[in-house]
Amino acid sequence: MKKTTPLSDPIELHGNCLFVSDAHFRTPPDAASEERELKLVQLLKSQNGNLHHIFLLGDIFDYWFEYRDVVPKGYVTLFAFLKELHTQGVEIHYFTGNHDMWVEDYFTQTFGAAVYHEAQLVNINGHRCFVGHGDGLGGKQRKYLLIKRIFNSKFNQRLYSMLHPRQSFAISRFFSEKSRNSHDDNMFVFKGEDECQVQFARELLQTTDVEYFIFAHRHIPMRYELAPSRLFFNTGDWLEHFSYVTFGTKDTEPILHS
Repeated sequence: MKKTTPLSDPIELHGNCLFVSDAHFRTPPDAASEERELKLVQLLKSQNGNLHHIFLLGDIFDYWFEYRDVVPKGYVTLFAFLKELHTQGVEIHYFTGNHDMWVEDYFTQTFGAAVYHEAQLVNINGHRCFVGHGDGLGGKQRKYLLIKRIFNSKFNQRLYSMLHPRQSFAISRFFSEKSRNSHDDNMFVFKGEDECQVQFARELLQTTDVEYFIFAHRHIPMRYELAPSRLFFNTGDWLEHFSYVTFGTKDTEPILHS
């Protein structure tokens, strides 16, 4: 797992980049999940030979938990292709989200992914970008941050690991479905200046020079101007919108595809 300091130690990258998030692949995969997985692999194949960095910005899986000897089954097509890309020299950057915060070292061992558990400052082709899943950033989210702190506790994770995988996966599916059913249409409407992520971006710009913010989590494909040459992007999702962001060496700014 790569250790970095989000603001004082930016990651230096050069090359063509692709950002995708919020696929929420089911555990275990069902037919719809496998179809979306194949569609993602097809996207990556379409970029093959012209891609240097892949950013998986969290919630790629609807649930992920790594036991010492057990990981969720499935995703063979995606993992095999990511491993192939890794052997070709493509760098894979995995930012955990709120559904897959328990990613440990399996992705690093399987396809060489660098794993990040918080947003990072990344210099991409000379442009300062702040990149991450984006959950819990900005606004007053005390209840959410408390819940996230509880789930991130290593002690609580060890307790959870004592459950049999069949039990823990069933619990996760129950709460994922409950959370999804509680959503209404207004939750997936971009709120402009009232967006927590936008509020965070504006606050950070007061102290840190960032050109582009690239977040996920909200499932809303979005390009939003904060100030001249200061832009906010949300990658949307790979659940309904099948949207993503690219940022190539010849681009003056990231490009949202939706």
